[in-house]
Amino acid sequence: MNPSEQRFMEALRQARAPGDVAQSCDALERSGAPVSAAFASALPPVLHAHLQSVSAHPAFRLWLDIYFGRRPGQFRSASQQPLFLYYPALPPQAWFPTTDLPALAPLQAAIGPVREELLGFLEGGEGFVPYVDAQARGDRQWGSLADSLEWSARHLLRRERWDEALMAGLPRTRAFLEEAPLAQYPPHAPECFVSRLKPGTELPPHHGLSNIKLTAHLPVDLPDGCSITVAGETRQWVPDDFLVFDDSFLHSARNRGTRVRTVLIFDIWHPGLSEEERAALAHAIAVLDRVQACRRVPPGT
Repeated sequence: MNPSEQRFMEALRQARAPGDVAQSCDALERSGAPVSAAFASALPPVLHAHLQSVSAHPAFRLWLDIYFGRRPGQFRSASQQPLFLYYPALPPQAWFPTTDLPALAPLQAAIGPVREELLGFLEGGEGFVPYVDAQARGDRQWGSLADSLEWSARHLLRRERWDEALMAGLPRTRAFLEEAPLAQYPPHAPECFVSRLKPGTELPPHHGLSNIKLTAHLPVDLPDGCSITVAGETRQWVPDDFLVFDDSFLHSARNRGTRVRTVLIFDIWHPGLSEEERAALAHAIAVLDRVQACRRVPPGT
């Protein structure tokens, strides 16, 4: 290994926080030296050791070993195949009633006020952008919705940043989201947005990114003819209740009504995770994201 790579390895062994790892990645990128074969070979075990030091929780250690290929892993349900992160200790449950979510249930009374505020402020649909970007053109699954307002979104919170100009007109919504048990694992979460589905639009069956969080819908405007299917079970939104599911299961949605369907979507932690697991996962995701984004680290590390 060259000197910059050796310094990176030593810094990774001593790092205690994701920010420490990010600084080491910055220094490695600035060096500009070619990646050595020795570095590429030595990085995975050092990275594994760093992440293992974060927590001794057996479920976290199991996930870590499977992620690094040290133990075999498989999905516990054929219809549950997250695209980014699968935490095998969590039971394969697709639907979650609000009554089983003690951190979310007390906020049920806020649904009405938030709905009224969103209906009034976002009535015209200004500021919404296609949920599927133009790069998906030609994609077998998403090509028909690429760069289309048939399915659109307006983000309130994304990559830890609020749309301050928008939220200035949505004080009740912001207060609600600040109380909600949002999943916190930057840079991927928290994320909150208003989703609009035009009449005649159907979302193809797809899997979400991870089973460590649940997707929660707050109903805003629900025309007749709208439904969502998760793990083969189809349900409709209820006006004064949250609809919560694990989107790592195969799911789809459709609007066969006569006006736009509007819901507020936000992610919450899976209730099966302890506080220790949440903190450990947040650390691991931040570190893996930064290391894998480093221009000098080979793809797939």
